[in-house]
Amino acid sequence: MSPARPRHKIHIVVDGSNIATEGRSEPSLAQLRAAVEALALEYPQAEVLVVVDASLEHKLSVSERAQLKELELSGEIVAPPAGSVGRGDAFILKIAERIGGVVLSNDSFHEFQGAHSWLFDEGRLLGGKPVPKVGWIFTERIPVKATSRTPSSPSTAAVKKTKAPSPVKAAKAVKTSAKSVGKKKPPVKVAAKKAPAKAVTRDRVPVNSEVLFEQFLMSVKVRSHVEGVVVTFTSHGAVIKVAIEAGSVECYAPNSGLGTPPPLRARDVLKRGETRRFRLRSVDRERRIPELVLVQ
Repeated sequence: MSPARPRHKIHIVVDGSNIATEGRSEPSLAQLRAAVEALALEYPQAEVLVVVDASLEHKLSVSERAQLKELELSGEIVAPPAGSVGRGDAFILKIAERIGGVVLSNDSFHEFQGAHSWLFDEGRLLGGKPVPKVGWIFTERIPVKATSRTPSSPSTAAVKKTKAPSPVKAAKAVKTSAKSVGKKKPPVKVAAKKAPAKAVTRDRVPVNSEVLFEQFLMSVKVRSHVEGVVVTFTSHGAVIKVAIEAGSVECYAPNSGLGTPPPLRARDVLKRGETRRFRLRSVDRERRIPELVLVQ
């Protein structure tokens, strides 16, 4: 039997405008979609939400603007309300704070660090970069701290003013905390801060058992065809079950492998419960998950 999969799901909020522009002078919707598909493959237990600036539409090529609109209408991508203070960055951080999510961005959010100090907690911020001939690589990161010259947002300034205690109150607070040191146990707070980091690590466990995965590799070679049952859909792909003699192996079929051009949603091409023919494109040995493409 395969080991129990973690039930806890993590939430990843993608800074879409930032990821779409990574390593480029102009944003690319195709690059953003490729990044999200790679993210879903690396974190199959995660619920991914992509948030973009309202201005992204005007920066995209004409051919991609209509696609962006369709993705927004389908709920695959979200944009902040028009005229939002702080634009997309503030919207992203509010969502992540509300759901206790992890943010995927290469931005350090300088002007919002005062209001969102949790950005410095371990496991709350991911960075991502496309590496030639390798693909997207994601890694945990800590934001670069804002300097005294970095402008603060209105909300950040307000937080700083309300939280600054007077010298007298500060002295009393020190005395009070000194008396209560023996009564309270600070390790509880430390554990709470590190919870998101543990969530990311737990959900990166292998998808299939080692024995079942090795049996799959022995019976199915890369580029060979298999029949699989559509089990469920992710934000940018589908989960496929392929039966072999040893049992059923869970595979992943990203949108990029479901047609040319790729569909906006996997459910536009596949139906839950149906059996379709796929080709084994690649294998992630660390995650023990095969990646499939639909045979047209």
